[in-house]
Amino acid sequence: MAKTILVVEDEHTINRMISNYFIKEGYDVLQAYNGQEALTVFAQETVDLICLDIMMPLMNGWDVAMEIRKTSSVPIIMMSALSEEDDILKSYSFKVDDYITKPFNPRVLMAKVSNMIERYAGTTTSSPTRLSKHHLMLDFSKKAIYLKDSPLNLTKKEYDLLRYLMENEGAICSRKLLRDDLWGADVDIDERIVDTYIKKIRHHLGPYSDYIKTVFGVGYRFESYA
Repeated sequence: MAKTILVVEDEHTINRMISNYFIKEGYDVLQAYNGQEALTVFAQETVDLICLDIMMPLMNGWDVAMEIRKTSSVPIIMMSALSEEDDILKSYSFKVDDYITKPFNPRVLMAKVSNMIERYAGTTTSSPTRLSKHHLMLDFSKKAIYLKDSPLNLTKKEYDLLRYLMENEGAICSRKLLRDDLWGADVDIDERIVDTYIKKIRHHLGPYSDYIKTVFGVGYRFESYA
């Protein structure tokens, strides 16, 4: 399965050029043109690596990295014309993985991305790669969930929520717990957003939607009968 790269760059020509290089190398590509759009895409899709510009409208790359690091360790490569040492050090303070200054050779960026994805994949070889729950199978390496051997077409947040429930089978998970763990305790989102995503996941599960039990007045519990 092809890895997915999120390219965040407000200059459309540069964004298109970088994206085309990734596509030629066999990657799936998602594009965003400002920081807020990047966070929206990241919340909805499964992303394996982010190439992130710094100077963008609405929200700069540093703020984007800070928000993403609250919930994810996805690899981040900063791309910026800012070449001063202080700017580079500031970027690393937000736990980004690498920094490349503009203008750069796209082949160098491709090499960085390839090595980073391979390195991150290698860190999980000693951990369990799959979790089976009756007719459901969670593949950690592919970040995918299969129902009777067919992949579910889940957004990133749907995947994260179903994975959380599967990994905590039998436990009663309150709406507040799920919201805080998956969206962030400091994010101003109503707890009922969990209900919306549970409804979407149940739709994906079809006749197996009762794997997710409603605990009235509290939240949800996953039971696969396995």
